[in-house]
Amino acid sequence: MENVELQDVQALRVTPQPATRMIRMELDEEENRRHMATSKYGGVCFHVGIAVMLCLMLVVLICSAPFAEDMGNRTSEQRHARMRQIYVERERRQRLGSGMALSPLEEEANDRLMAIRQVDEEVYNLWKNYHAQPPPFLKHANIIDTNLYAALKSMPKGGLLHVHDSGMLRTDILIDLIYRDNLWVCVNVEQGFEDFRFSRYYPHIPPAEDYQCNWMLMSNFFQFESRSDFENRLRKILSVRPEGYKSSSELARHLRRHQRIIHGLVTFRPIWSEFIFSMLSDFYADGVQYVELRSSLPIMYDLDGNNSTILETAQALVSVSNIFRDSFKDFIGVKLIYAPSRDLNDSRMDEYLENARLLKLHYPNFLAGFDLNTFGDECNLPLLENATQLLRIGKNMDFYFHAGESRCPDSSRPDANLLEALLLQSKRIGNAVNLPFHPEIMKAMKRLSMAVEICPLSNHYLQYFNDFRQHPAAYLIAAGFPIVIGSDYPCFWNSAPLTDDFYVAFVGVVSGWGNLRLIKQLALNSFLFSSLSEKERNVAVSKWQCNWNRWLRSFVNSSGY
Repeated sequence: MENVELQDVQALRVTPQPATRMIRMELDEEENRRHMATSKYGGVCFHVGIAVMLCLMLVVLICSAPFAEDMGNRTSEQRHARMRQIYVERERRQRLGSGMALSPLEEEANDRLMAIRQVDEEVYNLWKNYHAQPPPFLKHANIIDTNLYAALKSMPKGGLLHVHDSGMLRTDILIDLIYRDNLWVCVNVEQGFEDFRFSRYYPHIPPAEDYQCNWMLMSNFFQFESRSDFENRLRKILSVRPEGYKSSSELARHLRRHQRIIHGLVTFRPIWSEFIFSMLSDFYADGVQYVELRSSLPIMYDLDGNNSTILETAQALVSVSNIFRDSFKDFIGVKLIYAPSRDLNDSRMDEYLENARLLKLHYPNFLAGFDLNTFGDECNLPLLENATQLLRIGKNMDFYFHAGESRCPDSSRPDANLLEALLLQSKRIGNAVNLPFHPEIMKAMKRLSMAVEICPLSNHYLQYFNDFRQHPAAYLIAAGFPIVIGSDYPCFWNSAPLTDDFYVAFVGVVSGWGNLRLIKQLALNSFLFSSLSEKERNVAVSKWQCNWNRWLRSFVNSSGY
């Protein structure tokens, strides 16, 4: 019945693409077998199939005879130990990266890496009181102190495929911006600040519906509050609370407020390019050579209140990226995933899709695709299936949706988005922590080579998981499912662009059986499942391989770890 109902739903949609047809074939497989068994020729095929199966069983029995004889000559304890070894070996072969062949130098580096990890775990007690909030080993000073972190920091980690521009501006840089000339702050009745704006004159900008405030010069504001107190309040607003939030909706409001507050600072035309260059510098220093950046492409403005267009914002991003790539020859570049914020009624969906078409037209090699940023609040936002406009644009636009990343009283909502992302042929799915609950979707995604973007620290701070050993990514890695490691909003929790998430995945998610094979596979996955063309991918892997070989030699020969 479930198969028939799902077919009926799919029949209401547009003509399926090849990937959708594969999914439908999988769903109809059982029904097809029933028809074959009741037909004349189906009956013949059925009996032939039985004969083939019997032959195969006979071959298996013959081949396994020596094994059975060998097992028969052993004691019960020996047989039990042998069977245990067989199952352990089978599971090991399934793990992500298990088939990765290592060179002699890589084998030596792997031995060194595992030895460092063991020492760090003994010295720093990384798992002591692990269920405290937040876990002690996530305190940034402790991470930096470990030799393992130093090794991962220096390692070329490939590409970063899941990160938002609004989560990449360091708090210390934002604080420096508030002391620039011509900056105004919008102050609410409780002397809190809601917005910033650079302007030559008083900004005649009405506040949004969900807050009220009045504009005053930032220099005048410091007459009422010391700069140190103001900086402390700003730091609190620009980070997530360690004690957590009551609900995903409350957390989403905090994240949206953060985005609104920094908007007026970073979209000032002279600052936007500085922000992009600083962001790319942080990526590069952290061992990232390629970035697929999620951005809503905010509109830039000048001191006189003149606004730019979305194409001018994109052009500034392209120009700075090209300058950075010319300065650092092993940096591969940046592609954009246009990711506007999803609102409660999707009233701006047509505008978003028109912007995406415009970007695709003017920057076909720069635009990777389209996403809708949910801020982890799928519980209250409309379902993806309600945005029927996505069906009409899908043939000409690649999707990279967030889906299945929320913990809701009604779990069917994020899970419905997960299925919809599959049917819309999303190239990757972001933070799909609910995926292991859906074996059919997993099976289809693996067949279609659709990777999951996992951001471990984000999943923790957004309150999906506390114990990383219970993170769904542990199962996905154990099952050999294609994943890539991202960081989402690293500056929210004062972490590096990618190293901290690699560290947490290596120490926490995969626990005792992670090794260099897994890390190398994750780095390569960042190219294999990227939006790069085949030619671009080959160049990217070649540049990464050069840095990887250089790191191996340095790591093996160094005495600093």
